[in-house]
Amino acid sequence: MSEDFRVHLYLYRTQLFTVEGFEVEFCRACRNALSSLEHLKEGIAEILKGKIWKAKKSHEKIKIGISACPNACSSPQIKDFGVIAFIKPQVDLEKCNSCKACFRACRENAIDFNGYPSFHEKCIGCGDCMRACKTGAIKGETYFKVLAGGRLGRHPRFAEIVAIVKDENVVLRIFGEVLRISYERNERFSYIDDSIEILKKRITNLAFSQVNNRLDC
Repeated sequence: MSEDFRVHLYLYRTQLFTVEGFEVEFCRACRNALSSLEHLKEGIAEILKGKIWKAKKSHEKIKIGISACPNACSSPQIKDFGVIAFIKPQVDLEKCNSCKACFRACRENAIDFNGYPSFHEKCIGCGDCMRACKTGAIKGETYFKVLAGGRLGRHPRFAEIVAIVKDENVVLRIFGEVLRISYERNERFSYIDDSIEILKKRITNLAFSQVNNRLDC
């Protein structure tokens, strides 16, 4: 695969826009998308409206990555703030005809099949099983895995999961806290030593009724 094609494919899969000092990357919500992300796009744009973050170099920018499925094309794992949409699949036994299409579609080996499918801890919530089901027996509500503190550069680190939520408004409130911490410390979030601890405490103090820190698929 040529380098030009790799770049073209990357740009096709993602949408990048910048506000002074910020870099925001969304996936384009392809056929694997579990959310349109429209509310998050509008919400993040509104939060950033009028804000300026003084960044002379690329590594000083605050970076945001939002993905509509666990394929995570917008690289949220290496951003100051990231979101990954996923589902928790459920089976309607009355509709299931035991065809095993879901079992064959699962690339994570996350389905046990004993007459009917059951999902275990390897499930990442990608929705492949749901799309493969011809009878509509598998459904799943969309959740959002919220990550923070990731970066590349000289001393890279992966973002950590700080919450799992259903409500996109809660995601936006957590994003607001990430920015608030950065402005208070005058430092990019991922370079603040105790940023994750501070954020987790604030999430707890905000008493989000729909915040979870576990993924039970």
